[in-house]
Amino acid sequence: MLTFLLFLFVMYWVPTIIAVLRHTPSALGVAAVNFFLGWTMIGWIVALLIALAAPPARERVTVYVDGRKTEGEILR
Repeated sequence: MLTFLLFLFVMYWVPTIIAVLRHTPSALGVAAVNFFLGWTMIGWIVALLIALAAPPARERVTVYVDGRKTEGEILR
């Protein structure tokens, strides 16, 4: 019984977990929609769609080669 409840708990938070693992800028919004409306199936689906549709965050990387500065963006 406890395993089943743990499974349900994790499944409820899947949209938030996906958003956090993808480092999306809207992860807090996904968590809010998931928390307040996730109990309705429509709210859970909306949160999942937001988590999957949001582009992953980009990181700015600065590399110094022979004293010269080179900047670029990478996907994380």
